[in-house]
This record gives sequence, C-alpha cells and structure tokens, in this order.
Amino acid sequence: MMSLQACQVVLLLVCVTATVHGAIHEIKQNGNRYKIEKVTDSSLKQALASLRQSAWNVKELDLSGNPLSQISAADLAPFTKLELLNLSSNVLYETLDLESLSTLRTLDLNNNYVQELLVGPSIETLHAANNNISRVSCSRGQGKKNIYLANNKITVLRDLDEGCRSRVQYLDLKLNEIDTVNLAELAASSDTLEHLNMQYNFIYDVKGQVVFAKLKTLDLSSNKLAFMGLEFQSAAGVTWISLRNNKLVLIEKALRFSQNLEHFDLRGNGFHCGTLRDFFSKNQRVQTVAKQTVKKLTGQNEEECTVPMHNHYGPYCCEDLPAPFADRLIALKRKEHALLSGQGSETERLECERENQARQREINALKEQYRTVIDQVTLRKQAKITLEQKKKALDEQVSNGRRAHAELDGTLKQAVGQIELQHATEEQSPLQLLRAIVKRYEEMYVEQQSAQNNAIRDWDMYQHKETQLAEENARLKKLNGEADLAVASANATLQELLVREQNLATQLG
Repeated sequence: MMSLQACQVVLLLVCVTATVHGAIHEIKQNGNRYKIEKVTDSSLKQALASLRQSAWNVKELDLSGNPLSQISAADLAPFTKLELLNLSSNVLYETLDLESLSTLRTLDLNNNYVQELLVGPSIETLHAANNNISRVSCSRGQGKKNIYLANNKITVLRDLDEGCRSRVQYLDLKLNEIDTVNLAELAASSDTLEHLNMQYNFIYDVKGQVVFAKLKTLDLSSNKLAFMGLEFQSAAGVTWISLRNNKLVLIEKALRFSQNLEHFDLRGNGFHCGTLRDFFSKNQRVQTVAKQTVKKLTGQNEEECTVPMHNHYGPYCCEDLPAPFADRLIALKRKEHALLSGQGSETERLECERENQARQREINALKEQYRTVIDQVTLRKQAKITLEQKKKALDEQVSNGRRAHAELDGTLKQAVGQIELQHATEEQSPLQLLRAIVKRYEEMYVEQQSAQNNAIRDWDMYQHKETQLAEENARLKKLNGEADLAVASANATLQELLVREQNLATQLG
C-alpha cells in the first residue's frame, strides 16, 4: 500500500506535469462517469490521455464549462463505450464532427458557437440550444431521437438531413429563422413524432399533409401565419395546440380535431368574425376547449381585445372584414412600409418593439435555463477565446470587404469605359463613380425613353397615315367601280345606237 508521503510525491509530479503543459486540470470520477475541469485546448489531449487506462470504463464524459474551442472525434476514439458526452458551455466554433462516435447516445452541446454538427447512428438525445447551427447531419440509425435545437440559425426543415428527420420523437426548433414549413419533410417521423415546437420563428406558410399518428403537442405561437388551412389536419390527434400571436385571419372550416383535445390557444390574432363563426359551428367541442383554455390562462371568459378589434366570437377577438385577406394584407403592407420608411405611427412602432422584446426575452430565458456555473478564470479564458474568434471573423469580413471593394472598383471603372462617362477620373472613389454611373444611366434612360416616345409617336403617325391611305384607297376603289359601271353602261348604249344606225342605213338604202 502506497504511503501518504509517496501519494504526495505522485500528486506533486502530476501537478508539475500539468503546469509544464500550461494548465492544471482536475478529473472527478463517480463510477463510469468522469468529469474533467479546468482543461484547455492545449491540455485536452493530456487530460484525455490520463484516462486512457480506464477508457474502457468511461460511459459518461463531462467536459462542460471549460474554455474549449475545438475537439474532434479522434480525441475521443479510445472511449469505445462512451454513451454520454457533455460539451455544454464551452466556446466550440464552426464545424463539430462526432459522426464516428458510434456508441454515443446523448450529446449536450448547449451554449456554444457551433455552426455545423455531425453525429453518429446511435444518437438518441441531442441538446444543442444556444448555438449558431445552420445544418445538422445524423447517420442513419434505428432508434428514436429527441432533438433540441432552440435558438439557432435553422431556416428550413431540410437543414436537418434525412437522418435527423427520421424517427424523431421530440423536435424543438424554437427561436430559429424558419419562414416556411413543409410537413412532408417530416414524413419519416409520421409514426414517432409526439412533440413539435417551432414558436418564435418567422413562419408565414405551412404546407404538406402527413398523418402524425402520435403527435400530442404542436406549438407554432409567435409566428406570421395568416391562414390555418387543411395542412393542420396533420395534427388532428393533438391534445395541445397553440397558434397564439400570429397574424391569423381565416381558419378552414373543414378542419377537425380529436375529442382528446385539451388545450386550444389562438389568442393574439386578427380573425375575421365570419371564419370563427363557420369553424366553431362545425367544431363545438373545440369551441368549448378554447373557452376553457382562455379561462385557465387569463382568468377571463374572453381574451382582451386591442383597438380597433371590439368584437368577439367564442373567446377570441375578431373583426367583420368585407375582404378578409385583401384588407389584412393591405394593412400589413402599409404598416411594413411605414415602419421601414420611419413614418410609422407610435402605436405601430411600439407593437414592433414589443414583438422584438418578447423574442429577446425568450432568448435570454433560454440562455439562463441552460447556464452553467463557471469559475472566473474559465470565464475569462472563454471571453478571450470568444473575442479572438470574433476578431478572426471580423478580419475575414474586412478581407472579404476589401476584395469586394477591389472587384467593385474594377467593375465600375470597366463600366465607365463602356458607357464613355465624361468627367470620371481614376482618383474618384467607388461611391463617386457609382453615383456618376447611375446618373449617366439615368440620363441614358431618359434619352432612350425620349427616343422610344418619338418612335412611338412616329409609328402612331405612320399608322394614322396608313389608315387614311386605306380609307382613300377604299373610296377610290368605290369610285373606280362606279366609273366602270358607267363606262359599261355607256358602251351598251353605244352598241345599241350603232345597231340602230345600221338598221336605219339598211332601211334607207
């Protein structure tokens, strides 16, 4: 048995070795669970190598709350039984490829800066909220998946490849940048999908119909939907559905929902009263659930309406609109134009700010939800790496900007030569050249318009003359015909006179 003095010597040697490599990492073990703290990019390989003797026993590896900006599947290859990997609250950037980790079932990647993620065939639970993920690739596997990708940069369901959209049980895409949804792209999960969360996106269109046999909850609140059409028949069996705070005007009256429906929330929309009347007349059970939902959430029997929406049908606010879609579209376009031009009313500006603030509150709450307690030294290291990465990204943007500037400058100067622009000099900035080119093209446009107008006027004159000539030709043709008839009549009369003359001559002779 090793003496206390010997243990102290070994511990000292370990600390000295770690210090030589630039950091003192700590490893904590609880059965087959291992946590490594205070590890950096430079000491990661050393820290993992220190577990090599027990690599066969490592099923859970926790590297959370460190200043790691990079890690590869090769670093983790010795851990052949690894099932859970926690990389949350690091500063991992760009692409993270863990596809070769064939035994990994659970990955926690919350609170990083990853842009693209690749995972292996055994993945069952993927936590990757609060990143910059725009694409996820999953190797084909047979197990069900739970995927949590809130607050990322997903723009369409296809940003998750086929493997990630197959046999999904829980899919959380809250706070992404999705504007259209094709439910057919989730067809491979039609018999497994139970929960679908896409609130706080920018969805204005839902299309495709798939029967999701096990779907229980559907959250599309805080989007831009204007029509709840037959596509929502895909969620006919849900028990919980919310489309709160959209732009809903109409509902397809043929929609039907399960008798098991318990929650139906459509507050904060802009309904046409007639569409609610038609829908609820065919779905009285849904109307009852809607009333119960509003009562439970607000304590009132009806939602509180905002001006000018003074009417109710069922528990929801509505307006009587003669042309529902056209009226609402015109109003939205007018509001959008007013806000972009800075001419929007105070009410419209405040409404826009409220929407942005609500989204930001959700983002902040999500970050707080997955926040990891990190010591100040690690926080400073993370902040330093984050700033370095931002500097690198900004340097790339500056470099790209300079290249684009040079290309633009060359293009503008080439354009100057092509249009023979006067008063343009080499010393002029691209902006000055662009203004001069735009002015010259405007002048050329005016000249071309003038020439085109003159040509049109000449053509109209020609057409007028041609019409006059055609009319004159028709008149002369008519006169010519009449003259021919007169000549023919005169010839007949002459013939008759000649015959008479011959007869008289015969009689006299």
